[in-house]
Amino acid sequence: MRLIAKKPCSFGGHRFFIGDEIPEGFVADAKMQEVYGVIAIVNENAGEGASGGQPGALFTQEQTDSMIAAAVDEAVKNVTAELEQERLQQLEELQKETAELKVADGFGSFDGTVIISVKGESDGGNGPATAVPATPEEIQEVFSIMQTNAEDGARAVAEVSSENVLILLHAADSRKGIKAAARKQAEALFGDGNPDSGMENKNGDEKSKDGEEGDGG
Repeated sequence: MRLIAKKPCSFGGHRFFIGDEIPEGFVADAKMQEVYGVIAIVNENAGEGASGGQPGALFTQEQTDSMIAAAVDEAVKNVTAELEQERLQQLEELQKETAELKVADGFGSFDGTVIISVKGESDGGNGPATAVPATPEEIQEVFSIMQTNAEDGARAVAEVSSENVLILLHAADSRKGIKAAARKQAEALFGDGNPDSGMENKNGDEKSKDGEEGDGG
């Protein structure tokens, strides 16, 4: 008999894909694996599967397409689940970091303001960190948007008026749509505002404008 893979699997330290023939000695209990739908047992004499396949063919085109579609769908679900898990971990880390922050020194007029360190995106994410002073309300707004789906989150970002919120969203939310929406909103509100560089870029622009005016005078 011959053993044919019906879905991606691994036996004897080797990986097999749909339609691959698996050496008989690699599978300890072929009957059980067939019950699980992992392999098909093909009777060489009869030219058909032990479970009643068509003579002269391992699988019909329809069966092959169905198995491939199922494998692709499973892979997409796994990737989606991994991305969602990563986003939730980032949210949890941000919440933990915020809870451990001390009240910012030098911001006496902003009671309850905390400093959040945001890593720069340059040099592979190892660029200079930006210190973002955020109020509890701004932090809550960030969390609220991060807990929505991408479509609702992008609409919510378009209503944000706080530069701090936009910087934190751009840094902490891994979804491309939210990052793009935060950058777009920052540019609309603050001109050359750049969420991944924070307030330093904004101050730099002001100095640049002052220099230009001085040159013109």
